[in-house]
Formats: sequence, C-alpha cells, structure tokens
Amino acid sequence: MKRTLRHPFRAVRRLREPRRVPQGFESAVRGVLRPVEPSASFRESLRGNLALAVQRKAAGLVIEYPKPFREGVILGVSTGLLAAAIAAVVLFFRLRLCEAKR
Repeated sequence: MKRTLRHPFRAVRRLREPRRVPQGFESAVRGVLRPVEPSASFRESLRGNLALAVQRKAAGLVIEYPKPFREGVILGVSTGLLAAAIAAVVLFFRLRLCEAKR
C-alpha cells in the first residue's frame, strides 16, 4: 500500500478500490429486503428537531447532557463534603462540651 504524507505528523493511506459484489448477491438481497419509507410524522418531528438545533447552535447555545459517570462523581464529592461538615460540627460541640465540664 502506498503512503502519502499530507501533514508532517500524520501519514495517510490511500484506500483500495472496493471489490465489486457479485450480481447474484445484490438481487438476492434486493428480494429479501424491501425499501423502508419513514412516516410523515417522523420526518416532520426530525425536521423540527434539526431546525431547533440549528437555531440553538447559531445562538451559541449547545445543550450537552451530562455523562453518567459525571453525575456519580458529583454525588460522591457532595456526600463526602457533607459527611466532613457533619463530623466537624459534631467535633466542635464535643470539644465545647468537654471544656464546659472542666
């Protein structure tokens, strides 16, 4: 396979021409699988969603849903901070109570 260098750090390989599929295979697949047409309601909802996405992107708003592991990290850190705060409050009152008894 011949390599060409388009960028000094990245070598790009040329792809081979795809092999021609035998004619019998194409006709067999065409006989088994029939074309699928999406419903008009699906096309309309897709058109609306894409138009809304284009508007938001043009306005600079991009909605990125949080990744599942990120939620776990946030919950874990929050729980740890809450436990540390509760422990600090309990320790503060115990030390104060011990000093009051002396």
